[in-house]
Amino acid sequence: MGSDPADDYYALLGIDASTGLAQLRRVWRRLALRWHPDRAGPEATITFQKIAAAYAVLSDPLARAEYDRRRRLAGGSQAHAAGAAKPPAAPRRRAPGVMLSRLSGPLNALLTCGVARRAEGGVIELFLNAEEAAQGGMVAISMQVKVGCPECIAGAPTCGRCRGKGAVAELFSAWLAVPPGIGDGAMLAPSEMLRGMVRPISFRMRVRSAR
Repeated sequence: MGSDPADDYYALLGIDASTGLAQLRRVWRRLALRWHPDRAGPEATITFQKIAAAYAVLSDPLARAEYDRRRRLAGGSQAHAAGAAKPPAAPRRRAPGVMLSRLSGPLNALLTCGVARRAEGGVIELFLNAEEAAQGGMVAISMQVKVGCPECIAGAPTCGRCRGKGAVAELFSAWLAVPPGIGDGAMLAPSEMLRGMVRPISFRMRVRSAR
């Protein structure tokens, strides 16, 4: 858990610790729609990154269990802090889901600045430096993807939405949990796909060695 108590992941998402995965997903979709920078503007980027990081941890059972353990320990420490000598601080690992901001943002911008590139088979490659690969963290990338046209799927006799193409473009926020120590060439899939996607998205991690 981060050192700033304001970064309580449950508080950020407006839920309590007993909230189940299904409800968590509904809350995430609503908040992502509200705060995505492509919709809410660039000033919403920090808020979006924080809620994305919170969801990345709380939607992963193992990461959530570890986060809850740290949260309980932090609460206990605060409760006994008054009048007690403060022990030396132990080395703190970065919280699961910490944002890798250099690798996050609209896909077109990442392609333009060379942080990402398209490879064969629809794979998107992301270029991590040695420090990012070692620490791991959260990556959130927005892009347009093709999804099956809802009107066509519903059996509409004529469809003006897709004009007979059978698919429409939708905004998709792909978030990746990059494990610490990830190796060059490792493949990652978004933690959750957009329902109805015509073609799943996958990412290949490329690690640039320090010179």
